[in-house]
Order: sequence, then C-alpha cells, then structure tokens
Amino acid sequence: MRTNVRIDSATRERLARIAERDYGGVSLDETVARLAFEHESFAALARLPGEELREYRDEQHALAETDVAVSDGHDSG
Repeated sequence: MRTNVRIDSATRERLARIAERDYGGVSLDETVARLAFEHESFAALARLPGEELREYRDEQHALAETDVAVSDGHDSG
C-alpha cells in the first residue's frame, strides 16, 4: 500500500542527500525506512539497563576486533 506524505522541500532534499551519500542512491522510501529502523535500534539500546548495555558494547567491540575475512579454501581462479 502506498500513501502520500507531505514534507517540506528542504527536508526532501536532506533525505535525497542521505539517500545518495549514505545509502548508495536508494529511493526516498527506502531511506525513510532505514532511518526509522536506525531510530528504533538506537531507542531500544537506550532502554537497556546499565549492565546489559555494557555487555552489548563489549560484545560489539569484540566483534569489531574480529577479522571477518572468510575463505572456503578453494581457489577461484
């Protein structure tokens, strides 16, 4: 289902810049969906109790330190 949303032209241009710069030129609809998801994710993190938030941050830090290069051991050439 589609609907129309009235937004100021300056806001539309900001969305277009975000779509191009940060999301590889996806549609404005996809941009709004991603921004809503990001907002909901940050809001959920903000609701975590202190210890759970520390555990989450520790886990994210450990994942960031992990080498993510994966190989199946087969030569592709």
